[in-house]
Amino acid sequence: MRFLLLVLLFLASPLGASDRLIPIDAAQRAALRIATTPLTAHAGAIGVGVPATVAIPPAQVRAVSAPLAGLITEVRVAATDSVRAGQVLATLRAADLVGAQRELAQAAVQLRLAEQTAVREEALLAEGIIAEARVQAAHAQLAQARAQVAERRAWLRLMGLDDHAIGEAERGGRLTDALAIRAPMDGMVLEQSVVAGARVEPAGTLFRIARLNPLWLEIQAPAELAALIEAGQTVSVPAAEVKGRVLTVGRLVGAAQTVPVRARVEDARGRLRLNQTVSARIDGLSGARQWRVPTRALVRAQGRSWVFVERPGGFEPVAVRVLTQSAQSAAIDGPFTGAERVVVEGVAALKAAWQGMGGGE
Repeated sequence: MRFLLLVLLFLASPLGASDRLIPIDAAQRAALRIATTPLTAHAGAIGVGVPATVAIPPAQVRAVSAPLAGLITEVRVAATDSVRAGQVLATLRAADLVGAQRELAQAAVQLRLAEQTAVREEALLAEGIIAEARVQAAHAQLAQARAQVAERRAWLRLMGLDDHAIGEAERGGRLTDALAIRAPMDGMVLEQSVVAGARVEPAGTLFRIARLNPLWLEIQAPAELAALIEAGQTVSVPAAEVKGRVLTVGRLVGAAQTVPVRARVEDARGRLRLNQTVSARIDGLSGARQWRVPTRALVRAQGRSWVFVERPGGFEPVAVRVLTQSAQSAAIDGPFTGAERVVVEGVAALKAAWQGMGGGE
């Protein structure tokens, strides 16, 4: 009842110099137990962390596939293992591999015959025995034979056969039916999709490997904070001692009124883990003068956030943008000089008085 009487008393008081000023004298202030605290400057950085998820840039992920159908006879690595470029991941035995080597050997024989024919035809032309057209035909066959050999070599190289084995096949030497599946780059095995004894089809994915530095931070920033973020600003994860820069700021606001912000960070020491949720700090927000207030100082009205600022003769509601917020404190952006004091106790009573004046509806 005392609270309602005080509210009616406020409404009966003169508004003073500002039409938004809530006039309160010392006695009313004491009765409502209103307390204030000074603003704390943020000095251009968001100290309250924004949530972020660690992700891998898509360009740093490679899929290792089976080049042809066959049987996996050995698997040497598992998920989360670190690998080096060229390291053997698994062994594949395939009958088609023998056939491809045999075709290279046959193409090499045809190339040698084409070379001998071209030399013989040139000698006969020099003696005037044959027409020049036969020499041209011989050179055409020679070019075709060379192209076929190059094609067979490239096919075997694409399968994963090394140069020594390809040379052996070309000379008609020992053929192999075993193929080493190798890592295409340094990184970590994200996924192992095959086991020893499994039969695989061409282009079937066996492993997924990723390079883990640099990494992305997928930040979910409140919409009001996202409006102050620009590409190139510094981002850090204090807990992991890593830093980077903002890459993009999304244009879509999600159901939770957050905007996706992507940052690139260097993590040479491997402090971050994939899919890990971390608290990120964004420095140098675009044009923002940032302040920290206790969370209990904030009120919601007219679809916006407000704080009550102490003025001569009463308190004035001031609209602010909430950049980040935790259970204890919030980072805000507003038209302050730094000398203001904001209400932290008695906030509900001031809001009721303000709404009674028609300002908080």
